[in-house]
Amino acid sequence: MSDELMPPSTSSDSTLTFIPPPTDKPPLHSINDITISPQSLQSGWVGLIQCYEHLDPVPDMEVTYQYKAMRKLTITKSHQIEQARVKGQSVQMSNVGKNAQLCISAEVRIFYINKDESYRLVNGPFHRQFLDSFFPYHLTLKVNYPSSQLTFVNSKPPSQPGFKVEQTINSLLIDSVFTGKLYTELTFRPVSP
Repeated sequence: MSDELMPPSTSSDSTLTFIPPPTDKPPLHSINDITISPQSLQSGWVGLIQCYEHLDPVPDMEVTYQYKAMRKLTITKSHQIEQARVKGQSVQMSNVGKNAQLCISAEVRIFYINKDESYRLVNGPFHRQFLDSFFPYHLTLKVNYPSSQLTFVNSKPPSQPGFKVEQTINSLLIDSVFTGKLYTELTFRPVSP
């Protein structure tokens, strides 16, 4: 059996567990850049740019999105992948090689106003699954927001070992390595006039 067809290392069930980065080989890395615009406060739509690195070299692979509302899903970069195509809310790939990379852009409706007039950005589940097993996943999530209109309040899960949240003037940066399924929820409040 070819080394290229071996499953990824160390699996688990769907229970979320934060882990140190594996040392044997880098896990799948999903780099996400979300932009909350002033228009997002009314519409709920945000911009998404997402790149995957360290894809497993396999004959066939699919990235499936489970957003309730998604539009303009487009492949912006495909490297070391013989064929990649959008089908509905998924990207289907064939003959994924070593050091493969895939990037997409889209608009997703994941920004909601709460009853107390705060806002929440809900994302996930992030997971890497093969059959019934879950494998290490590295998530980098940058959230850009209009700091003249919004203030960051908190994150679920909260910042902790294995789930680092860093804040700048108009963005958040989350970095996490985990197994299982990760859902994120970021709460913002409007800036007082």
